[in-house]
Amino acid sequence: MFLTFSDVEILDQLDKVGLMIRESEEYHSYLKYKELLHTDNECRVLINKFTKLKEEFSEVERFGKYHPDFSEMRKKVNKMKKEVDMNPVVIEYRRAEYLLQNILDEVMFIIGQSVSEHANVVSHNPFFSGKSSGGCSTGSSCSCAS
Repeated sequence: MFLTFSDVEILDQLDKVGLMIRESEEYHSYLKYKELLHTDNECRVLINKFTKLKEEFSEVERFGKYHPDFSEMRKKVNKMKKEVDMNPVVIEYRRAEYLLQNILDEVMFIIGQSVSEHANVVSHNPFFSGKSSGGCSTGSSCSCAS
């Protein structure tokens, strides 16, 4: 594939947008808490315990509710997950990740809408998703027919 002058210009503009995002407070906050997630001792211990417990549960889960330890192991995993989820570092990491993702979703939505109001922008945020909920096999519920 050969790049035309306009292709190169578009890519240059995207590089600028990427740089602006990397210079944002949200991005730096995300990096800070991502680093803390890996360096905070309490957090690492909790995550390692949770990971080990999930691995043990996956062995039990193969047999489903017929395994004698299924219910007990599931309760342990859920309790441990809640403990991880309530850790202040994990809470702040997820918050920072969410805020950064919102910026990315909004940028993609704006770019998509500037190309076409029917552009299907994939996003976890319903405010920045396209009107379409799927492909043309959705039984006329998509916007591609209009």
